[in-house]
Amino acid sequence: MVHEHCSQARRRLSAQSRTRYDLQVFAVEVEVVITFCQACWAEIPNQSIICPNCGADQSQISAEPFVKKLIRALHHPEPETPIRAAYVLGQLKAVEAVPALLVVVAEQSDQFIVAACIDALAEIGDPSLASPLEQLLRSASGLIVEDALEKALVKLRTQKPTIEESS
Repeated sequence: MVHEHCSQARRRLSAQSRTRYDLQVFAVEVEVVITFCQACWAEIPNQSIICPNCGADQSQISAEPFVKKLIRALHHPEPETPIRAAYVLGQLKAVEAVPALLVVVAEQSDQFIVAACIDALAEIGDPSLASPLEQLLRSASGLIVEDALEKALVKLRTQKPTIEESS
């Protein structure tokens, strides 16, 4: 009798583990992909070539230079994307992104995005940015933004001029 209960318990466990395994396999096989228009950031059907919202041709936008795509990504609705885009723009020292970064700093309400853009501006390292950042520091609200501004100003003020700037 004990042996029979053990056998039944083993069969139930085996069936339960198979069910768990089947669910895990099913979960791995189901892939959810959310695609955004690269022009207006509206959610669009996967594999769409033309955005049903704004009419932008996704294949043309895909052919744009990388820095231009990063500048466009500063306005993405998912907050981690603008933060990553700002970081990469800073690492690339993309001077052409400075106006767009300044617009985001002035208009964005998310302190983390603003701080990422300020960090990118400091990383780009244009000393002429010190004055607008000082003005922002006077009106800054939020510790995250204030801290980013203070660090950026220190970095910009202590930066040695490049060969182009000194000539």
